[in-house]
Order: sequence, then structure tokens, then C-alpha cells
Amino acid sequence: MKKITILIIITLILQTGYSQNILTARQQGIGANVTVTGIVTNGDELGPIRYIEDGTAGLALYDLTTNLLLSGCVRGDSITVSGTLVDYNGLLELNPTSAAFIHSNNNVLPTPQNLTPNQIGEATESELVQIDNVIFNSGGSLFTVGTHDFTANTESGKIYIRNGHPLENSLIPSGPVTLIGISSQYTFFVPANDGYQILPRDSADIINSGNLILTSAVTQSNITTNSFDLSWTTSDSASTECNYATTQALTSNINNSGNVVTHTLSLTGLQPATFYYVQCYSVNGNDTAFSSIGIYSTASNSSGKIRPYFNHSVDNSVSTGVNAQNITTYFNDTIKAYMDLAQSTLDICVYNASDALIASAINDAYNRGVQVRYIADDDVVNSMLNSLDPNIPIVYRTPTPTAGIMHNKFLVIDVNSVNNSWIMTGSTNWTNPSNLFNDYNNLIFVQDQALAKAYTMEFEEMWSGFFGSNKSDNTPHDFNVNGKHMELYFSPSDQTTSKIHEVINSVDYTLEFALLEFTRDDLGDAIIDVHNSFGTNVRGIMESTNSQYSEFLNMTSAGVNVKSHSGIPNTIHHKYAIADADITASDPILLTGSHNWSNNAENNSDENTLIIHDHTTANIYLQEFTKRFDELATTSEINNLVDVEVKVFPNPSLGTVNIDSELEIKKINIYLQDGKLLRTLKSKSFDLERSAIYYLKIFTDSGYALKTIVVQ
Repeated sequence: MKKITILIIITLILQTGYSQNILTARQQGIGANVTVTGIVTNGDELGPIRYIEDGTAGLALYDLTTNLLLSGCVRGDSITVSGTLVDYNGLLELNPTSAAFIHSNNNVLPTPQNLTPNQIGEATESELVQIDNVIFNSGGSLFTVGTHDFTANTESGKIYIRNGHPLENSLIPSGPVTLIGISSQYTFFVPANDGYQILPRDSADIINSGNLILTSAVTQSNITTNSFDLSWTTSDSASTECNYATTQALTSNINNSGNVVTHTLSLTGLQPATFYYVQCYSVNGNDTAFSSIGIYSTASNSSGKIRPYFNHSVDNSVSTGVNAQNITTYFNDTIKAYMDLAQSTLDICVYNASDALIASAINDAYNRGVQVRYIADDDVVNSMLNSLDPNIPIVYRTPTPTAGIMHNKFLVIDVNSVNNSWIMTGSTNWTNPSNLFNDYNNLIFVQDQALAKAYTMEFEEMWSGFFGSNKSDNTPHDFNVNGKHMELYFSPSDQTTSKIHEVINSVDYTLEFALLEFTRDDLGDAIIDVHNSFGTNVRGIMESTNSQYSEFLNMTSAGVNVKSHSGIPNTIHHKYAIADADITASDPILLTGSHNWSNNAENNSDENTLIIHDHTTANIYLQEFTKRFDELATTSEINNLVDVEVKVFPNPSLGTVNIDSELEIKKINIYLQDGKLLRTLKSKSFDLERSAIYYLKIFTDSGYALKTIVVQ
């Protein structure tokens, strides 16, 4: 034992004796083997990575041996560690080659450097920093996994929240705060001169500036052509006020005084289809709580026509009055027909295109004097663009600022026209024949000037060279389109996944989804929660079910009725979900666009998502979903579901039904004869109303069985 103790002491002396200060070590460059000593500034809240500082600089430590070499290192530890310097997406890291030696615990952490967002960079990498007067762009919503933009005294910055972070799903402050965190970097750009971000560690790193704070998001309601209401709550009674204008100068003021916790004010005398910047605030004595500056739209005087189209068969038998349109091989002709309507402007933002008919429509528009602009991705062929008039300007997403692609598929027609402004979105790339004709896709056109202006605002941001994580959340999100509530979100700036999550959580009765990619654990878990809710029925179709991170197995293992389209000719390329399609007493919703339910769509790629609260539109998409879903329910598949080890007796029954099985019964879904889910239970004995036929779906630990029971 004495020899072992002496050996440890000698090892420590050798380690600390050869230890460099961190600044000197960083200057050795990639591939250098160094030994450094510093104070650990974070724990597991940032995952396996540890950051250390020593007064000269900071350094990230990442253990490639699943954290065995950094085991036990927590915030406040003084450690010495040896390893190799590497680059990880712009961040200089040390990969330990031996276990870190912990000298002492509970040391005082380095004092954060007080900086502005523009000072965050290579010189501050891996060090604790502090930024004052931070206002988050999405104040009032929730911290979700990914980046969140903020401003501080007109300068812009970002924070990053990882999965499982203490701040995940907590409220984003609406007013000015002091932000503390670790300066880090994540970029695919070479040289690595962007992607700088702050990593807060927990709620203690976000410090409110006063006792009075906003305790909810500012929400918009009662949208008309000349007014709308804004509402919020505060931690204490205070006044209800705002500054607003059509620019961020905020030259107009509304002061409702008062002394309340729940606040609502009305902006009146506004112009149709116009965007207004508003900062709400409340005053209590000398304490003022500000919201972030939001952007809100009035309603337009447009018709609000909504026209969805599908390129494969639909099932009109589930129509509630308006039949879904299957236009098969006329997808390109339909796109051309809407382009032919353009009289002044045509903005096109499409990932990939190879169709000659659409190219001719674009050229025709240009030749009749329409201003045509085109945004495309540079990582795909886009052969159609070679057929366009060389005078038509094209902007490519290049050089790539981050991971991801320009994955949108939208166009905007005559944005300045009340009656001829159209937007098109959906899942369809303009590739012939694959996406236009063979793969299962949807298009949706909406005639609304306010919506067209919002799409144009996003277009202008990319047209100016801002893509991916370089974009900001700077468009309105809520619209009144001829009496129908619509929401619009762009990725990766608008935390779109949280909005998809809200749609899933809103389900009262039914949820259907058809998706190319589904790899988000949080959305998969949300669907399982809805599936497990009393009285809900969930059905889904997925194309990519065999990918490494697919949610297919996660959901099917939980009993969710999801069908795989993998290996079947033609791809399910949709990205849509339908909530409570035919339950008008609920909130029927259709969600569509280009956004796959993946981390790449959420954090990196340029996407758009349109959410329409409308029974007719939801039912139209239900007609397409029903056809696809029923095509996958083959006779052999149904037969394979039946488990002979599950017995239902007596059958017929006089009211009491019993289940007998050696398998563990997880759950029993009881359906009426028309297919509507009646209820969900776990009991092996239950009563049913008499004089009816019921279908039972009995989930066990080895699959599930379908049974029919007659109650006399």
C-alpha cells in the first residue's frame, strides 16, 4: 500500500510539473499532446463534455472513452489532465489520454468576463462569460433543444440548449436578463469563424433584472383587418402598456395604466395585411417588466381560398363535404397554372427541380415582365435551372454556413396584390418524375396577402445570404385568413419542433401523420403519450423506419398504430399531421410543409411549416391519409395480428366481458362498430353497453390481438 501511495504522489508531481497554462497549451495547435490544470466550470448539465479555466484561458475536455477518464469531475473541481488537442466543428477540445487527477473540490469558479455578444469569439472560447441586458427573441415561449437567438444593446447572439438540459421546456424570459454561460463554438464553416454560442448551465445562469417579470408569453388574438389584441401576465400587479410601429423604432404608445396581473390591450386603427413591431411592458412603481419586441400581422382583405392537391389516389368516402383532389400527373401543370397568374412578382424557393414544363412557366413569367427570383440548394443537381433565362437571378445556399440544406418548397405570387397574392407550400420537390409524379406528395395553395408577405420576408432574409442558423426569428406567426387561424414557422430559427409538439398535445380524439423522416425522441414520446390518453386514436405512416434513429420501433413497441412504408414502391415524401380532423367541437388542425421531424430540420436546414386550424382542410388531408393507411392494411397483416392465446368470453355476452391470457395485458382499446375509439383500460373484466358490437384491440407483451365481441 505504501508503494502505491508513493507512486500516486510521484505521478501527481510529474503531471503538475509538466502542466502548462491553458493559453500556452491552446497555442500548441491541433494534434499536440499537452497537460493542463484548471477549475471545472460545468457538470453533467452539458453532457459528457467538461470545460476548465485557469486564469489564462479555457479549454473543452471531451472523453472518447465514454467519460471514464473524466469520471467524477464536477463543477468546482481543480484537476490536471493530459491529452491530445483536436478540432470538433470549430471548438478546440482536449481528448484525455489518461484519467484526470482531482486535486480538490468546491473551489471558487472563475469570475465570468462581462462582454457584449460581438466580443464572443475565439479569444473567449471555453471561458465563463456574462452578457447584460439580454432579450431573447422568443421570450415567453419555452426553451427547446437547439439554438435560441437573443439581442443585447443591438448586438445579436445565440445560446444552445441540449437534450435533457435543466432549462429544457422552461419559460424563456420576456424581458432583459443577465446571461451567464460558457463561450463555445459549433460550425461546419472552414475556416471556423462563426457558430459562436453561449452555453448556460442551469436557471441560475439567467438572472432577471428586477422583481417584476413577465410570467407568460405575449399572445395575439382577435385579429382583424385593422386591429388585434395582445395579452400577457406578470408576477405582480402592474400597468398594461406597449410601444409599437411598423418599424422597430416603436414610435407609438398605448398606456392603459391599471394595476392587474393579467393584461390585455387592443391595437386599433391599423392597416390590413400589415406587420407591426410591438414591445409590451408593465410598470409597478420603479420596476418595469419588458417583453421582447414581437412582430404581429393584421388580417388581409384577400379571399383566403385554400386549395390542397395530391398526386395519388384519395378516399372520398370519408369526405365531409369537400372532396380531396387527386390530380396525378398534373402536379407540374398545376404549379404552372398558378405561376401563369403572376402579374408583377414571382419568388421561388425550392430545394430541387428538373421539370421542363415548370421551367417554361418561369420563363414565360419573366418574358411578360414579372420580377422573378429563385433560391435553390447547391448540394443537389437542380438541372431545371439550366433551362431558365440567364437573366433570372438565382441565389444558392452556398457557401454553406452550417450543416443542413435549403429544403423549402414554396413560392409567392404577387405579394403586393390583395386579390392575386398566392403562396404555395407542401412536401413536393419539382423533380420529374420522382417527386412530382411517383412519390406520394402534397401541394397546398393559399390566397392571402398577409401570409404572402410573411413568406416574402423569409425569402428576403435568405436572398440576402442568411441561411440556416444565421437566420433569426423575425416573421409573424399568427394569421387570420378569412376567419381561419393559421400559424407559420420557419426553421431553424423559430423552434418549429415545439410547435409540432403543441399540435400533438392539442389532440382530444384523433391524430394521423404521414412522414418521410421521424427521428425526434421528444415528438415520438409525445405521440406515445397521446396514444396512452383515454379516448384517443393515433395512426401513422412512416417511410424511413429502418434508419438508426427512427422512432418507428419506439412507437410500435408502445402499441401505437404506425405502419411502415419502407420497401414499397414510391416514397411517402409527406410531412403532414392531422389533429381531430372531423371533431368540429375540438380544434381540427392540418400541419404541413417541408419540415421532416428530425434534428437536422429543427437545427440546421431551411424549412417552412404551415399550421391550419380548419375542419375542411384537415378532412381533405384525412382523405389522402385514409387511402394510404388502408393500402398498407393487407389481409395477411391483419391475420398476423391475431394472437390465439388471448381469449375473450363469453361471446356473445350479456354485458360483462372477460379476457384470459398467459401473456401480460398492457392495454385494451375498445372501438365502436364504426371504428371510433370508445375507451382504453387495463382490466381483464369490464362491462359494455348491451345490444352492440365492439372491436377489441388487446395489447400484450408479445404483440396485440384483434377480437370482435357481441353484447346482447
